[in-house]
Amino acid sequence: MMNYKTKLHLWYYSGLLVVLISCLVLVFQSLHDINLIMGITVFMSVFYVSWAILHHYVHHDVHAKVVIEYVLIGMLGISVVYFTLFLLK
Repeated sequence: MMNYKTKLHLWYYSGLLVVLISCLVLVFQSLHDINLIMGITVFMSVFYVSWAILHHYVHHDVHAKVVIEYVLIGMLGISVVYFTLFLLK
């Protein structure tokens, strides 16, 4: 049986998953427009970083190290998409 904390985490991750999958669907539907793909990718990254920091803030364990880690992961995602699109151009 799931306790309250597990159920709360399940809602956090379900919401995150819905938004990220929706963004991926938008990316695959707009493969013809590179600028739109980059815009969706930046939105997706900013949303992911914001969601993660908010999640840690709510659970009282947000630290500079955590914020830097999520920002770097978001920047890595943007960089991978940017350079992949640049190579495919």
